[in-house]
Amino acid sequence: MRILCLKHVPFEGPAALAGWAQARGHTIHSHSLYEDKPLPSLGDFDFLLIMGGPMNIYEESKYPWLAAEKALIREAIAAGKYVLGICLGGQLIADALGAKVSKGAQPEIGWYPIRRAEDCPAWCRLPENLPVMHWHGDRFDIPEGATRIATSEACENQGFLYGERVLAWQCHLEATPESLAALTETCGDELTEGSYMMSAERLLAEPSQTYDQMQQALFGILDRMTAPREVIDWGRTDYEDAFARQRTRVDQRRSGDCGDALIFTEHTPVYTIGMRKGSEQHLIWTEAECTRKGIAVIQSNRGGDITYHGPGQIVGYPILSLRHRRDLHAYLRDLEEVVIRTLASYGLESARREGKTGIWLENERKICAIGVAVRSWVSYHGFALNVCPDMTHFNGIVPCGITDGSVTSLANELNKGVDITEVKARLAVEFERVFGNSALQDG
Repeated sequence: MRILCLKHVPFEGPAALAGWAQARGHTIHSHSLYEDKPLPSLGDFDFLLIMGGPMNIYEESKYPWLAAEKALIREAIAAGKYVLGICLGGQLIADALGAKVSKGAQPEIGWYPIRRAEDCPAWCRLPENLPVMHWHGDRFDIPEGATRIATSEACENQGFLYGERVLAWQCHLEATPESLAALTETCGDELTEGSYMMSAERLLAEPSQTYDQMQQALFGILDRMTAPREVIDWGRTDYEDAFARQRTRVDQRRSGDCGDALIFTEHTPVYTIGMRKGSEQHLIWTEAECTRKGIAVIQSNRGGDITYHGPGQIVGYPILSLRHRRDLHAYLRDLEEVVIRTLASYGLESARREGKTGIWLENERKICAIGVAVRSWVSYHGFALNVCPDMTHFNGIVPCGITDGSVTSLANELNKGVDITEVKARLAVEFERVFGNSALQDG
């Protein structure tokens, strides 16, 4: 992952975050705003890291680059980038999200504990009480739609999450003995009298165990934020059993007990009726005929019309958090793009059809059905790609309610056998390319 670190002053850099990035194979490029050079573009990074500094976020007349920086932060959040702000960086994130930044009742400089806020998500695993380093005079309000995760005696808002990809801290969990020494040497004149003010000697005397505990908490949150998507193959499943397993996975994803995943399965033969009005009228065979042919008929809560699932058809169930983008239409387009790219790898040109979800060949033969649902902005259901199913089973329905087209399969189009395991592998590659791109770049 490419991390862009915005520095406001020479003495406040990524500190311990540089080690976190290196250990996980990420790259960090630092951009010194005070040198007044053009900012990198949105496509140049996946993770935006915004450091602290002694200036106020509203001092644009004194620091003209603040305006461009604020614009980039807003764009990064809107694009679904990972965004982390420390102290001034956290205040800039709050401002980008429409919250107020103001002078605190008193400065907070020293080693003081933060407490886990009542609404802090379980997946953060933030300790109940954690000593951390503070150096700030201003404070941020919690933006609308964000969740307070930490508080302290001197400052009510010490940290917040916006979705699952934007994290703002008022305190300095990234601090190292070296970074604190540089800050103390440069800004030591701020160490005056106050209820929450330590001397330079006391600041620099903090034992290494405190740094370790602080960074363990920060790195754990970042690791869970940026965890890669799993690809899971359930093999052959009954539709209702797979649906129950999906719901369990959705609940786990909502609570943060697991990460995003793309789940593959092949169902035993089944007609599923979607939520579109009149879908049940598109079942042609009687229930007795369906039973005789070994095909179940089930009402589903996904979007769309009636469709068929069976062996030889890859069903993909992406269980993804969409809280960072909250755009169901964009999500559907991305799913379609995954299939379009996969079919292109077999030399087939496919496309969307205006007014219809799914993927088509020559605008008349449907090869992939798509129907999704979301719960608390976690997706489930997904796509069904015909690789080599029993195509006669489509005769029992009006597939997806389409009367001006037909259905086809990859094997039919290529006129040869197709390795379904290979197709899954190609889908997984394109899924990561599309969702790694859209989630991190164009949201």
